[in-house]
Amino acid sequence: MYLKVLTQKNKKDGHTRKYLQLVESKRINGQPRQVVLASLGRFDTEQGEKKLEKLAKAFVDASQRLKLINLARDLKALSCKEYGPLLVFKRIWQELDLGKVLKREFGDVNTEFDLSEAVFNMVLNRLTAPSSKRQLNLWEQNIDGIESFELHQYYRALDYLIEHKEKIEQGIFCQMRDLFHSKVDVVLFDTTTVAYYGDSNQHEELLDYGFSKIRRSDLKQIVVGIIMSKEGVPLGHEVFEGNKNDVTCFREIIDKISSKFQLGKVVLVGDRGMISKKNIAYLEEGGYQYILGYRMRTIPQEKRHQVFSSSPFETLKGSSLQYKEVTYDGRRLIVCFNAERAEKDREHRERILERLEKKISTGKLASVIDNKHYKRFLRIKGEKPTIDDEKVKRDEQYDGLFVLTSNTEMSGPEVVMSYKDLWQVELAFRQLKSEIEMGPIYHWKDRRIRGHIMVCFLAFVLRTTLYKKLKAASQEKVSYSGVVGDLKSLQTCELELGDSRAKVRTEMKPGATLAMKAMGMRPPDRILRLSGPGNVVVQT
Repeated sequence: MYLKVLTQKNKKDGHTRKYLQLVESKRINGQPRQVVLASLGRFDTEQGEKKLEKLAKAFVDASQRLKLINLARDLKALSCKEYGPLLVFKRIWQELDLGKVLKREFGDVNTEFDLSEAVFNMVLNRLTAPSSKRQLNLWEQNIDGIESFELHQYYRALDYLIEHKEKIEQGIFCQMRDLFHSKVDVVLFDTTTVAYYGDSNQHEELLDYGFSKIRRSDLKQIVVGIIMSKEGVPLGHEVFEGNKNDVTCFREIIDKISSKFQLGKVVLVGDRGMISKKNIAYLEEGGYQYILGYRMRTIPQEKRHQVFSSSPFETLKGSSLQYKEVTYDGRRLIVCFNAERAEKDREHRERILERLEKKISTGKLASVIDNKHYKRFLRIKGEKPTIDDEKVKRDEQYDGLFVLTSNTEMSGPEVVMSYKDLWQVELAFRQLKSEIEMGPIYHWKDRRIRGHIMVCFLAFVLRTTLYKKLKAASQEKVSYSGVVGDLKSLQTCELELGDSRAKVRTEMKPGATLAMKAMGMRPPDRILRLSGPGNVVVQT
């Protein structure tokens, strides 16, 4: 039985009229036939529409299973929560077996709450909406499917996390190496500083004044070092006192790398800030291979030109970089030239000279004398310094040049390319600071500071894993922040309609679809939960 629309056309004026019939299909003499049970009249007029509505309501009232609902009056949206990031990052968490790694290391800890889940909450918060530990309870309320914890439980989770840091990082190292089939033969290392914005008089040992890479020497800080493979896979991290320089950090990290990860023959790659005669001697005595940035200005001025012009440059295959190998003081050096960097060096020098001229002309010399960037172009003779043209010309000779030193048997191009990979650590620090908001820090207890950095490192592990999978799944350039934004827009809505309740998800945006595809996941059902009568007729 069904409703059939019968359309009739007026032959005189061409107007059409629509009638409604109640029809039943029957088989008569073996042939299918439509039998009109009732003619319900014309319904393409206002009067016909009202008649049809009354008829529909009468049918609903007579039904035991259907109920008429007034949409404007009875539909309520009870809540709307973020859902997408939890789905994807939880899958990565499980794929890396991080939950198992944590549970294994926390096996001897007795708590009334799930330590692993508390750590995951803090990691997810860093990835989606970084906030203080005190704000985590408010953040939890807007995430669907997440377990809730008290503030003191989060703090306890931080303490236990850092107590088991070494074993946990060993587990992460193995998981990341196996997941990306990474051959760990080159290890990249660099450091950054993280400022402290709390009470400068209330702290333990980590926080101290030192060389600030954000130029905030007025703030106490810590130094954070990141260890990565040449493919950009994070392997580990260390936290140092704020007054330690890169040279000291590098020496400490060498011992930790070899003891913690039990690596075989690897090449350590570090920036020129890591280099010192003691560090190089320490590496060579320990049988380590290295590629380090070399401080060009440690070569005496009278020898530089001879060293750098001793052989012609060769062009690096597939790159605009040029290089040549030279020997200085019995050490292998690879001198590199980057045309783009040369242009930037030139523009930077011109800006400095322009500022210098203004300062000299206005007599504001105090800042000039004390600033090493200004001072290197000055001739300070008598009361008034002047720009030294000879020093300017000497500086021009080194535009775009940088120098590497290595004790490996790798070819010159291999050395240069391995050093170029160091940019991935610099990128990692930018992501840790901007996206994951590693700093500033407000904790003042050493174990809490270390715990906070550990959470940021775990978040970076998940971020790296997702990004690599996104790149593998897409032929086009991927915007990580765009994908996470689309994931955050995937939300659940709790709806109430009369006696029925439903949890539904919002529609998938392209980035969320790509993330699910990259992780090998099926999109969640549109209706996640349904309770109540279920069969309703909506009245708007």
